[in-house]
Amino acid sequence: MSSPVEGTVAPGFERVAEVFAGDGPAQCCVYVGGEPVVDLWRSLPEDALLAVFSATKGATAACANLLVQRGLLDLDAPVTDYWPEYGQRGKESTLVRWLLSHRAGLLAPEPGLTFDDVADWDRVVGALAAAAPVWAPGTDYGYHAQSFGWLVGEVVRRVDGRGLGRFFAEEVAGPAGAEFWIGLPEPLDHRVVPPAHAPIPGGGGPAPDDLAAYVGPHLVSAMTMNGAFPDDLVAAAGDRRYRAAELGGSGGVASARGLARLYAWLLDAFTPETVADVRRVETSGPDRVLTSAAMPIEQRFGRGFMPAGPPGTFGHPGLGTTAFADPSRGVAFGHVTPRVPFGPPGSDPDVARVVDAVYARL
Repeated sequence: MSSPVEGTVAPGFERVAEVFAGDGPAQCCVYVGGEPVVDLWRSLPEDALLAVFSATKGATAACANLLVQRGLLDLDAPVTDYWPEYGQRGKESTLVRWLLSHRAGLLAPEPGLTFDDVADWDRVVGALAAAAPVWAPGTDYGYHAQSFGWLVGEVVRRVDGRGLGRFFAEEVAGPAGAEFWIGLPEPLDHRVVPPAHAPIPGGGGPAPDDLAAYVGPHLVSAMTMNGAFPDDLVAAAGDRRYRAAELGGSGGVASARGLARLYAWLLDAFTPETVADVRRVETSGPDRVLTSAAMPIEQRFGRGFMPAGPPGTFGHPGLGTTAFADPSRGVAFGHVTPRVPFGPPGSDPDVARVVDAVYARL
């Protein structure tokens, strides 16, 4: 049975509300030409805030790319120009660009950090600086599921002086008017609807004995920071410690309105040159972290963003989250659910139908 749909759509976008109707909680917001045309939700309070998981990487990438646009950060400089301590154990020649495009090879620190430790920024970045990469930086690529936030975030901090969460709040989310936080303030915690796993359609999925074939050799260490987080990140994101820490790779909390506002603002804040640069794919092919014997996965990344919607878009999906900007059509799109579906981020067919309904109106 479909859940009642609440909210508003602009004239001509009524079909989007029809397609959005479905079972379970979700939010959807769309801007076109800087104006909201879709603001819908179902089975949630209107002011609900949700975990957006890896869509946080788009927010972190926005911070770094603004510094590049302002002439304060050189992507082709060694990381050590900004973060000297990083130059250890084969990482001396790592370029800043490789941090953003998942080519650094530094998926996690050595084992030993705990869930409580991740709130200590200096401790985590110190552990990462002291760690050895899995592959020679720049020679391959694989999804830096968690470490991306600290690696890029520390460069932002070294350039600007402010931590990632504060920089994002003051330089991006604040000016954008976006409900989006990297490190959620405690007074807002009552608005959070914790995530949960959605049932697998038909009860399918690999049998437990076959799971190893579906897991890349480095996936667990990359996702858990070598044991700092529990294996079930959906459950972890329901913990206040997860959303309170500045987890620039996966810990953001937002609404669909916040996601759409962020990308609508970036379409104005980024110069045409920056827009062209962030849309350019720099990394593609089989992902060394996500690819397994049974399930090859190919991804494409640019300067921290990836094509997250129709051709020509830039953004970043996350578990249960789709968020992107389309410069050519002036579209900014956000969709998020706390009922995390089975499958890779950005692969939900229900969301694809909503996107199609939006574009059919343009």
